[in-house]
Amino acid sequence: MGLKKWFGAAEQEEAYQEYTLSTLKVGFLVDYDLKTWQVTGYGTYDYDGFVTEEWNLTADSEVNFLERAVDDGKTFWTLTQAIEVAQIEGDIAKAIIANHEPPEEVRYGDQTYTGTESGAGLFLEGGEGAGREFVTWSLEGADGRVLFISQWGERDFSACEGCRVEEYQFTDILPAAEGR
Repeated sequence: MGLKKWFGAAEQEEAYQEYTLSTLKVGFLVDYDLKTWQVTGYGTYDYDGFVTEEWNLTADSEVNFLERAVDDGKTFWTLTQAIEVAQIEGDIAKAIIANHEPPEEVRYGDQTYTGTESGAGLFLEGGEGAGREFVTWSLEGADGRVLFISQWGERDFSACEGCRVEEYQFTDILPAAEGR
């Protein structure tokens, strides 16, 4: 009889799991920019087989969206906040309805953003279900700033602004407390 069996260590051993941004689930906690954020939502964007993931991170009343995309084996992270479409200079919704796309360059705040790509797909809340159709346009500004404009229906628009981030900027990833 080995010592582990004698002292019951075999039953007490717990599987060690390293938590990363890619393994975030609703309820998890993660530190970023001197704040502790809770994961309050999850969804996926399916661009005809190219799938990205998005987690809603909430601290106090602030909500950020952390998106993960993997392209050619490289992982890209983007952190954004929702903004009002009306905060973007010009009538973006009117331009999209008339031309089926926004202008090549738009201004938000003191930054100019230039269009880089567009795509259409399905957003799946929780990563499952029938999904909601959308069209989105990605624009880039200086210093890694990004702006996304999405159309969810004929006259239903949303926008997010933020920046590219690196996984190492997020620390102390902890799972949700038991019983939650």
